[in-house]
Amino acid sequence: MSSHLQSKSLNNRIHSLDLIRGFAVLGILIMNITNFSHVNVAYMNPTIGAGLEGYNQYFHAFNYIFADTRFMSIFSILFGAGVVLFTNNAESKGNRAGILHFKRMFWLLLFGFVHAYLIWEGDILVTYAICGCLIFLLRKKTIQALLIISIILFIVPLAFNLMTYYGLTMDELESTFAFFHPSPEQITTEIKIMQGSFLEQMPIRLENAIEFQTFVFLIETFWRTTSLMLLGMILYRKGVLSADKSLSYYNKMILIGFGIGLIVSLMGLNQSYDSEWSGAYVMSIGANYKIISGLFMAIGYIGLVIWCFKKGIFKKLQNRLQATGRMAFTNYIGMSIICTLIFNGHGLGLYGTLDRLQQFLIVVAIWVLILIVSPLVLKKYRFGPLERLWRKLTYFS
Repeated sequence: MSSHLQSKSLNNRIHSLDLIRGFAVLGILIMNITNFSHVNVAYMNPTIGAGLEGYNQYFHAFNYIFADTRFMSIFSILFGAGVVLFTNNAESKGNRAGILHFKRMFWLLLFGFVHAYLIWEGDILVTYAICGCLIFLLRKKTIQALLIISIILFIVPLAFNLMTYYGLTMDELESTFAFFHPSPEQITTEIKIMQGSFLEQMPIRLENAIEFQTFVFLIETFWRTTSLMLLGMILYRKGVLSADKSLSYYNKMILIGFGIGLIVSLMGLNQSYDSEWSGAYVMSIGANYKIISGLFMAIGYIGLVIWCFKKGIFKKLQNRLQATGRMAFTNYIGMSIICTLIFNGHGLGLYGTLDRLQQFLIVVAIWVLILIVSPLVLKKYRFGPLERLWRKLTYFS
């Protein structure tokens, strides 16, 4: 591609969206590293796996307050914005936006299945593909209608968690959430399997992926993800995500988002400790604290990133984050491949062996790698490899 065409393609991009996307894709790894590195339930129950002893407690508190659900919420918001941007561009060029969009979601769904079943069971692409099909049908609604639908959908998992906690007896709660406290034998068995060969890992990977794509999808992720995608449509249409608002507007986003988000986060963390990390509490009432704080912290982060963008500070880092965001799909899958090669048996086999500090050092190393490689790739190519493939499949299949 000539430098002229490369420059033209960059000028057509909304750089603030790339910046937020790059920030979010790196941030996701802060929490995902827990799932990559230890037994599945360790993501939900911090008392197992790396545990809460010594400095592990402080790393977990940092992750809980500043990372858990926050960056995935940002990604869901950006995905909703992306649907509006993609369909508007398609319509402006005289293309049939519906056909292109559903082809795009179909291929994303297949990418998600490959990711979930062959690489890492914590995949979110399948959820995005399904929810993306639904929100396309709502994209022409008024902002008021989108907001009402978004609020209703957001409330559904909150209400479900409340009904679960207060509607079941203590014995029923203990039985329902018995998985939250696996026995030492169960933990040892899972670690041994995940340190084994790729084929030996498959039963656990398939079981976890299917549960996430069915049961968890129906009771939580569908509602929350769709709600946030609709919010993303609103924020894009109002010019918030494209940095069209004033600095004072983004200051308010920062103050409101972090103000409420941090308070709710601290309350949730304190209540979880008070419950002595009871599975029944953490997975119901505790989950509501995460869902609510995740929304407000995401708003705060978006406001902060765009504020920095408009002020032009950390410009070199911004450029690298924008490149990371332009390759978000490639980087997301790439992080999964790198982490499974570090932790699983077909790689270094470190599964179940690292504490939270060691996990965080791996996160930082992967961040540095991505921030270096992404700009180098985009100096030569217009898209990342998976972005290029997804685009070809959408337009030419």
